Amino acid sequence: MRAHAMVLTILGLSGLLGMPAEAWAQEAPGASAGCTGPNGNLFNLEPRPGAVTQGAESVAILLNRAGQNVDLVVGTAADARGLDTNPNPSLESADAYYVQRSNTNCAADFEGGLPPINNAVDVFLPFGTPTVIADPARDAFFIVDLRFGETTDDNGVGVVRTTAANLLNPSACPNGTQTNSATCWTTGAVTNITTLNAFLSSPQIAVDPRTSGTGAGNVYLVVTQRSPSNANTHISLTACTNARLDCGASINISGTDANADVAWVAVRPDGGITVSYRNTTFPGINSEDIKFVNCTPNGAPAAPTCGAPALVTTESQPMFAATPGDIPMTDLLYPKHAHRLEADGQTVTTFLVYDRCDVPLVVPAGLGGAFCPKTDVAFTSSSDGGNTWSPITRVTAGRGQQFFGTVATDVSTGTVNIAYYSTQSDAFAQRAQVFLAQIPAGSASVSGTHLLTAADADPQSATPLVVQFQATAFGDRLGLAVAGTGTAGQSHAYTSFSWNSVPGLYHGVPNPDINNHLARFDY
Repeated sequence: MRAHAMVLTILGLSGLLGMPAEAWAQEAPGASAGCTGPNGNLFNLEPRPGAVTQGAESVAILLNRAGQNVDLVVGTAADARGLDTNPNPSLESADAYYVQRSNTNCAADFEGGLPPINNAVDVFLPFGTPTVIADPARDAFFIVDLRFGETTDDNGVGVVRTTAANLLNPSACPNGTQTNSATCWTTGAVTNITTLNAFLSSPQIAVDPRTSGTGAGNVYLVVTQRSPSNANTHISLTACTNARLDCGASINISGTDANADVAWVAVRPDGGITVSYRNTTFPGINSEDIKFVNCTPNGAPAAPTCGAPALVTTESQPMFAATPGDIPMTDLLYPKHAHRLEADGQTVTTFLVYDRCDVPLVVPAGLGGAFCPKTDVAFTSSSDGGNTWSPITRVTAGRGQQFFGTVATDVSTGTVNIAYYSTQSDAFAQRAQVFLAQIPAGSASVSGTHLLTAADADPQSATPLVVQFQATAFGDRLGLAVAGTGTAGQSHAYTSFSWNSVPGLYHGVPNPDINNHLARFDY
C-alpha cells in the first residue's frame, strides 16, 4: 500500500547536521500569500519538538464557509501518532484529518483519526491512503481510504461523509484532538469488499458537482484491485449516492490491461466520469502506458457505462518506484487530471500531469531500486474528450528535481493550478521547496510559477534515526485544492505538504521537526 508503508529507515548522518537556509523569491504581481509564515503553517495539533511524521497529504475547501474570508478547510494525512507501534498515540487511527474553521492562518482547530465503519460483513478499520474532497453544491466533505476487517480476512474501500454545518458545530466537533470522530463523520460505507487475496491499493474519490441531471451529486470511487488467481491488477470503479452513501457493485474499467495501477477519477462539468491510470510492466524499466477512460453516469448506485481505455501516451522514461536524484524517497508515474470548461460553455479541456524521468533511468545490478538523475513534472491537455492529446510538456524548465505533481482547476476563473516539490534552488539539488504553477483561462501553457515556501526542507532527515516505524521521507504526494469567486484576488489555492524546516529534538537527538503544513496562495 503506497501511502501507508511504514518501515524502519536508516538515513545518513548528514541529515542531522545543519538547518535549511532562508531563501525568498518574488511572486507574480498582485499575488499574495494568505497564511502567516514563510512556509505556510503547521496543520496539526501535535506539540513541537519531536513531532512524528505526517505524509500522503490531501486537502479540500469550502470557500468563505466559516465566515467572511474564512474558509472551511479539511486536510488528511497518514499520521504516525495513530500507529499501534507509536508509544504515545493520540489519534484513533493513522488515517487522520485536520480542520480549520475559525481563522485564516492555515491552522487546525481540531483533528482526529478516521472512525471505524460498521456494516453487515464486519467492522472495518482504517488502513491508509486517506483523501478528502469537498462538494460545494451540497455543503459536504468526503474522505476515502483503505479498510481492513477487524475480525475477517477482508479488505475494502471506506468512505465517510459529513456536512459543513456539522464540522462548524463545536458540540459535534469540539476543538482539540477528537476521541470519537464518529460524531464529526456521521455517514460511512465500505465498498469493493474482497479477501486479502484480492488486495486493494491506491483509492481515489470524486463527486459530480452538478445540481441536476443524471448522476448529479453522485460519488465515484476508484481503486487498484489485484486478481486472486495471479499477480494481475485492474481498476475498479464504484458509484455511490451522496447523502446516504448507498454504493453499487464495482466494475472493471481497465479492460485487458494486466498491470493497471494508480487511478485518478474526476467528473467533467457536463457530468461525464473520467479515469486516468498507468499500465506498467514490472520491474518498471520498460515503457509504461498512460490510459484514459470516459464513462457515462446512470445514477448511483447503478454503475456507469464506460468505454474502452484510450492511450494518452507511452512514456519511454517512466518513474517506477524510482529515487528522484539524491532524494531518499520513492516517486512513480501517477497520472492525475482536472477539467476546465471553456468560455464557449461547451468545450471541456482536460489537463493531465505526471512525474517522468527526463533522462533514461539508472537501474543498478542486484536489489537496488531505480535512480532518476533528473525528474520532471510533465503535462498534456485534450479538448476532445481524450481522443487526442497535446505534446508532452514540462511544467518548468528548472534545474534539480521536480516531483509529486498534482493539479486542480479554479472553476471561478478557469485557472489551472499545478503544485509540486522542486530542488531547483539548492546547489546540490537535494533540499526541496514547494511551487505552484498556473495555466490561465483560455491557455494551455504555464504562464508563471510561484514559490510557496521560503525555506527549503531536508527530505534526507525526514525520518529520524531514533524514531521507528514511520512513513519514509515526505510520503508520496502533495494535496491541492482551489476555489474562488471569479473576482481577482479572491481565489485561494491551498497546498498541503510534509515539511521539516524547523529544528526539532527526538529523544535528545537534534533533527528537523517533521509535520504536515498548509499554505495558501491568493490571486
